[in-house]
Amino acid sequence: WQWSGKADCGFDGHEPHGGALSARIAAPPEDEREQVHVFGRRISGETTSHAEKWTSPRPPDADAKQSQWQYIVSGISGGDRFRAAAWVRTKDVPDRKNAFLELEYLDSNGEPCGADRGLPENGAAEKDWEKLTASGRAPDAACLVRVGLVLRGGGTAWFDDIELFRVERGAPRPDRGPDRRNIVVGGRIVQPRFGGVGFQTFITQSYTQPHFDQVVGKRWRELNPSFARVVHYRKRSPEKFDESAAQLAFLKTTGTEVYMITDNAPDLETADERNAYAKEIVDELERFVRGHGLTNLKHYCMTNELSLGGWGRLAHDLPKFKDYHRALFEELRARGLDINMLATDASPISWWNTIHWAARNMDQYTGVYGGHHYISEFTPDDAQFYPWFLCKLKWAAGMAHERGKEFIIGEFGAKQDGRTVDGVILDRCVYWDTPQEPMVSIQLAEETVAALNAGVYASCYWTFMDCQDLPGATYVNKWGLFRWSGEDYSTRPHYYAYGLLSKFFRGPAAVYRVDCDDPLLRIAAVRHHGRNTWSVAAVNRNRTAVPVGIRFPRGLERADFRKYVYDPARVSLHPFGDLPGPADTLKLADDSLNDTLGAGTLTIYTTAYDDQPPAAVEGLTVEKTEDGHRRLRWKPSPEDDLCYYRVFRSPGAEAGESRIASTIAAEFIDEKADPAAEYAYRVVAVDQSGNAR
Repeated sequence: WQWSGKADCGFDGHEPHGGALSARIAAPPEDEREQVHVFGRRISGETTSHAEKWTSPRPPDADAKQSQWQYIVSGISGGDRFRAAAWVRTKDVPDRKNAFLELEYLDSNGEPCGADRGLPENGAAEKDWEKLTASGRAPDAACLVRVGLVLRGGGTAWFDDIELFRVERGAPRPDRGPDRRNIVVGGRIVQPRFGGVGFQTFITQSYTQPHFDQVVGKRWRELNPSFARVVHYRKRSPEKFDESAAQLAFLKTTGTEVYMITDNAPDLETADERNAYAKEIVDELERFVRGHGLTNLKHYCMTNELSLGGWGRLAHDLPKFKDYHRALFEELRARGLDINMLATDASPISWWNTIHWAARNMDQYTGVYGGHHYISEFTPDDAQFYPWFLCKLKWAAGMAHERGKEFIIGEFGAKQDGRTVDGVILDRCVYWDTPQEPMVSIQLAEETVAALNAGVYASCYWTFMDCQDLPGATYVNKWGLFRWSGEDYSTRPHYYAYGLLSKFFRGPAAVYRVDCDDPLLRIAAVRHHGRNTWSVAAVNRNRTAVPVGIRFPRGLERADFRKYVYDPARVSLHPFGDLPGPADTLKLADDSLNDTLGAGTLTIYTTAYDDQPPAAVEGLTVEKTEDGHRRLRWKPSPEDDLCYYRVFRSPGAEAGESRIASTIAAEFIDEKADPAAEYAYRVVAVDQSGNAR
C-alpha cells in the first residue's frame, strides 16, 4: 500500500473492523491537500447500490483535494469485471460521501482510463462501520487497477477488510498482426533535466593499472554513463582516500555526475554526537570537492538503504535518520558545499513509504529523493512488469516534483538470489547462468524506459562490474555487466543492452512524452541538451515483429538515425567488451521513422553520433623491456571524443593480424608475445561514435 495527499495516513490498532489494524486517514477541516488523481473518460458499466458512475471527461468533483491509501494490481485486461468491498467508519466528515472506495483503471502508460466508486449512505458526520461496494468492467485500454481508499475534505475515516475479486475475464486483446503501430514523440516534456542512465560502481576497490586501463576504464568509456552511485568508507588511510579520489576524478573526465553514500556510519544517540559526526563526514566531502576538484559530487545520503548497525534498521526509527540528515545538511550549508542531501535510499518499493514520510517531515533538509528496487514480483519474460513499475515511479517522482525536487533510483536489478552455498552468501541475480539470463536485459530496459517516462532524474543499475573475489570470503556480490573472478573479465548479456542505454541516454537531456497505440511497445525518447540530437529506446513485448512509424517534432537537424538492436535470442559476447555497431541507418520520411521492431527486442535509434573517424594514431614505437616483453608507446590522440585504442599484432608485415588488447592509455606492454619472435604492431583510435582509424 502507498498513500498520497497531505492528510495523516497510518495504521490504527484502536479502531479495527476485523483483525488487528485499520487504515486511517485524518485531516483537519480546512486542510489543503494535494491533488492525486486526474480522472479519465468513464465508459458504461454495471452498477450496484451506492455506486457512482460518470461518462463526462471529468467528474464534477475531479478538482477536489483528497488523500488516499492506494494499492496497484497488475495482470488485468480490458473487459475484465471486478467487484471490490471495504468497510468504512467516519468521524467529523461533513459529507459521508467524501469517504469512499474507488477502483481506478490505468492504461499501459499509467494514465487513468476509467473508474468505479463505492459510496456510503448519506448520514451523520460520525457513523459506525458501513460496507462499501464498487464494481465494473475495465476499459479496453486497462492494464492495471488501482484500489483507492479515499477521503475528501476534513475529518477522519477508517477503512478495513478490503476485498477485490475479478468476477469475469474479458476477451484476450486481439493480435494486430502486421498492422503498423503509430508512435508520436514530442509535445509535453516529462523531465527537462534528465541526469542519465548509470550504474552503482565502487571507488574503494583496488585495480592494477593495466586492469583499469584495459578493462574497467575502457568499458566505462565504452558505455559512457553520465550518472553513478558510489560507496564511501570513512576514515580510510590517506593513500586509500587519494586512490578513491583518483577514481572519482576519472568519472569527472567522462562527465559523470556522482551520488555518494557512506556505508559504515556509527550509531550515535545524541544530537551533539551526530553534529560532530557530520563535521567528520563533511571534512571528507570537502576534501573531495575542494581538495581534489571533484565538483561532479552532487548528491549524498548518510547511509545505504536506511542501514545503521544492521540493514534497514532506520526504517523503524525515522526521527533518528532525520537528525543525522539534519546535521549533515547544516554542515554542508555552513561550508558552502553544493551537495544535495538525499532521502531515504530505501529498498524495496514496499519501504518507499519512508520516502513519503521524509517528504512530509524533513523536506527542508532534503535536496533530492530516492529509493531502490529489485524486481522479485515479475519474471524477466512477464510483460505485466512495465505498467506496474511505471505507476510506482510516477507516484514517487510526482511526490518529489510537487516539492520542487527530483527522484533518483539509486539501485535496481532483477530478482536477487541470496542463497548460501558451501558457506558463501550469493548476492547476485537469480537468473545468472540460466536460460532466462538474456531476458534480464529486456526487463532492465523496461525499467529504464519506465524511469524515463515517469520523470525520474537518474537511475543506476547495480552494478557496473562484479565485486572482486577475496580469499576466504563468505559473501560474494556478482551483479555486474561483466565478471571479476580471478582474471575472468568476460561480459554478461545485459552489457550489450543496458550499455546501449547508458551510452545513448546520457544527461543532460530532455525527456519527451511518447504516445503509442500498442500497449506491448515501451518507448522513451530524449533530446540531448546543447544539440538537436535525439535518442529513442523501443522494447517490443509482442511475440512477433511489428512495423512501426515514429513521428518526431519538426526541425530535426539531421534525418539519419543509427539503429542498434539487442536480441536476447542472438547475443554475441565480445572478448574486449565492444558494443555492437549499428545494424542499419534509417532516414526520416515526412518527419517519420519507419521500421520493423523484432519480437522481444530492444532497439535504439539515435542521431547522437558523428561520421568522422578520429585522426590516425601517430608516433608508435616498440621497445623491449628488461624482462623481454614489448612495450608499445604512441602519441595520445588529440580527439575530444576519444573512447579508447585497439592494439593489433601480426607475426610479420604480410601475415594476418589479431587484436590483442584495448586500452585507454597511450601505451601497452605485450606480455604474451614470444620474446624470440618478430612482430608487427598496429594501434587504432576509436571515438565515442564507434568510428575507428
